[in-house]
Amino acid sequence: MSKKLMEVRNLSLQFKTDEGLITAVDNVSFSIAPGEVLGLVGESGSGKSVTAKSLMKLNPSNAVYGDDSQIILHLDGEEPIDIMKLHGSKELKVARGGAISM
Repeated sequence: MSKKLMEVRNLSLQFKTDEGLITAVDNVSFSIAPGEVLGLVGESGSGKSVTAKSLMKLNPSNAVYGDDSQIILHLDGEEPIDIMKLHGSKELKVARGGAISM
């Protein structure tokens, strides 16, 4: 198995609205190896931007992630980090800007 920089597993996301929950991303999984480039292609409103923003937990506060959603970051010499379990800007700085950027 090749080395992975990031693994996205079972990413699901809904947005809370006055009318109820709206599904934006439903059970997306992929991995990215060091030096690899990934492009997301789809129709307008298909969840590309929401998926990309999820990698750094940049979605708005009304976003609700699925319980099984995992975004695992593998940094050299460190234990894997599940970005979904990070809370607060100090913890997220580990990933944002340094290891992950858009």
